[in-house]
Amino acid sequence: MQTLRIAAPAQLPLGIAGTPAERWWSLPEEVRQAVLRALAAMIASGVTGEGLEAGDVEN
Repeated sequence: MQTLRIAAPAQLPLGIAGTPAERWWSLPEEVRQAVLRALAAMIASGVTGEGLEAGDVEN
């Protein structure tokens, strides 16, 4: 039986130099809109912070 090795997670670079803000604004408008729509959908569905009460801190 073989074991499965999984690589450690890593943030992949976008290949764009600069600060995060510069990289964000260098993306095409359509891409930024798609990212914001996906984020809004996650927030609306309760994916981010589901079950947290006021004052709770998520670690």
